[in-house]
Amino acid sequence: MAKVVIVSRTKIKNGVCCGGFNLETGEFIRLHTAKGANLPVEAPYNVGQVYDLKYKTAWNPRPKPHVEDKQVFSGEYIKQLSTIELRQAIINNCPVFEGDLSSVFQGFLKSDKYAMYIGQNAVPGYSVCFWRPNAPLKLVNFMGKQRYYFNGHYISFVGFQSPVNVIPAGTLVRLSLANWWAPNENFPKRCYLQISGWY
Repeated sequence: MAKVVIVSRTKIKNGVCCGGFNLETGEFIRLHTAKGANLPVEAPYNVGQVYDLKYKTAWNPRPKPHVEDKQVFSGEYIKQLSTIELRQAIINNCPVFEGDLSSVFQGFLKSDKYAMYIGQNAVPGYSVCFWRPNAPLKLVNFMGKQRYYFNGHYISFVGFQSPVNVIPAGTLVRLSLANWWAPNENFPKRCYLQISGWY
């Protein structure tokens, strides 16, 4: 059993994605069911909660950079952290990148006209991280969807938090990479950058 802090709850097709980290080792984990499936919408895990979990690396892991998938076999709720306590737990136990987006995901992020992404020729060893931006992120409507604008880039927000108009510079933000995806078979698959929460 390991104490795990839940740091994100995001929307995915046919379920939710809940991420956390092991308080003893700092290991990032993405919670799956005991059979290795995505969590259902009714899964209990919410941001700031601490659980005692029994888990192991999923039998059906996705390709890099998605190395955090874990099958959860049992769990016991312990407590709810305040936002201040959660932020401090992250800072005390996890790496936090600072500055612009060149500092995250081993410097492998690329950009096109619309978004930032990881390509298949340079893949980092992880798909989630914490970051303090050196400029504010501003909520905008882009191509019919709400996104955050940062230094010329549009970043999707996939969490359950209510969007705010501005995420100030220096705010602790959780970034994640979406699953490999391409609009059609003639286009190379990419993992697009997302914001999954802030604290």
